[in-house]
Amino acid sequence: MRLRTNAALLLVLVFALIAGACSGGGGGEFDLVTADTLTVCSDIPYAPFEFEEGGAYSGFDVELMEAIGAELGLEVVFIDSGFDSITSGTAMVGNECDIAASAITVTAEREENIDFSDGYFDADQSLMVKADSGYSSYEDLVGLRLGVQAGTTGEAYANDNNPGGVEVVSFSESADLFVAMEAGDIQGILQDLPVNAERMLTDDSLTVVATYPTGEVYGFAVKEEGKEALLEAVNDALAAVRDAGTYETLYDKYFR
Repeated sequence: MRLRTNAALLLVLVFALIAGACSGGGGGEFDLVTADTLTVCSDIPYAPFEFEEGGAYSGFDVELMEAIGAELGLEVVFIDSGFDSITSGTAMVGNECDIAASAITVTAEREENIDFSDGYFDADQSLMVKADSGYSSYEDLVGLRLGVQAGTTGEAYANDNNPGGVEVVSFSESADLFVAMEAGDIQGILQDLPVNAERMLTDDSLTVVATYPTGEVYGFAVKEEGKEALLEAVNDALAAVRDAGTYETLYDKYFR
């Protein structure tokens, strides 16, 4: 009789452990890569959205995601990932991370591979040149080289709106664009306005000469299937962060 009782008790404990593992925001409900931790993929640096400072990651995306994580009761850890692996969804499918936050514009093409959260930032494209170059428009770069980041909406805009005769050169990382500009390898950079504007604040040899309204909206990204519960929770947390005024505080910090 005692053996049966102990076996029954053991069975109850096993089921309780399984149920505990599959509930709450820790591991099971959201199928997290690491229990109690929201692992976030991001292509770093891409200031002011994500960058490294003092040995730690910071930026608008980073702080906003940390606020969302706090709403969910989860620790937030950022890892540096290639932008292509994020927008194609391979980083999430390969369990490199649970979600991506990397100034990712929501597009129909990307939605074939990943699912997006509600939009959290509106952005346009822009053209940056050397302040003393005399260039003031895309057309002024005919016969010259324009730098873009590969796989971005800036690259798509540059190719779709090429006035003819501008060589569009794609770089794997945003930071490489500024290195190429300084070296004279390219004469212009076309990418998201907030990123060019941030660079202009710290480097007075560069200036933004044109802005192109595109109606772009950034969203957080998860793999196409299996993260529905996490995406719903992130949307709810994003709304709560907005209602609390935290979003506006972060926006003022980085963009005003």
